[in-house]
Amino acid sequence: MTKTKAARLDEPLPERSFAPESRPRLILPMGRGSRGKTLVSRWMIDRAMNAGRTLVIADGDRTNQTLARYFPGAVSPPSADDADVRGWIAGLVEAQIAGRHDTVLDLGGGDLTMKALAREMDLLSWLASLGVDVVPVHLLGPSIDDAAYLQSVEEGGLLASPKTILVLNEGTVPPGRSAHAAFSETVQTIPIFAATVGRGARLISMPRLECASDLEEGGLPFLLAAQGLAHPGARGLGPWKAQQIVVWLRRMEANFGAVAEWLP
Repeated sequence: MTKTKAARLDEPLPERSFAPESRPRLILPMGRGSRGKTLVSRWMIDRAMNAGRTLVIADGDRTNQTLARYFPGAVSPPSADDADVRGWIAGLVEAQIAGRHDTVLDLGGGDLTMKALAREMDLLSWLASLGVDVVPVHLLGPSIDDAAYLQSVEEGGLLASPKTILVLNEGTVPPGRSAHAAFSETVQTIPIFAATVGRGARLISMPRLECASDLEEGGLPFLLAAQGLAHPGARGLGPWKAQQIVVWLRRMEANFGAVAEWLP
């Protein structure tokens, strides 16, 4: 009889082989508040749904569940209690492992629950061994504090996934200042930024969307808003703002082209 070698607790599990198309993505929008996580999450979700791709939308923001307002099918934890949120995340991950679907998980600005779970569960290597790709999407503004948040989740390699996206959100740049100057003089000067790019993270610029607040208020999917449509009984954005969305969507596709295979 052939004996099976028992795995040692101090050894990493061997990574199984999965075809690229069978590797679901756990998308983790991350960053401080008001850095565009909801906007980029909505764009990724709309983009996937318009292409007919299946995904789970998980809104774990403890104070403002914006994604759940936009997407009625979104799931949320039963309460904001730490134990409930952690148990809910465990269920999401187990369902993803079994169902092989993509998941977009938003935990709200500054939430470090995933950092703690990454440490406790050896999350990156464990999910990689099960054929699930973790994709942190860091939303950054022109502030030293944004780099500090990035460092808090990169330190020790806890969430230093091979598939990491750094998004410089031009919409956070003060009026009258160029995006290049704003970022090159602040967040891009911090060593953790260069180190994250140096280890393989991909750098993306997210263009400013002038009518973002109008789009948020209307709650419309991007493609409908771009056609000047509105919910029944509501006013559309008008042709000017609709064209702003058309141009923004075109630029988003171009700018995120380098990471398209990492998106849901």
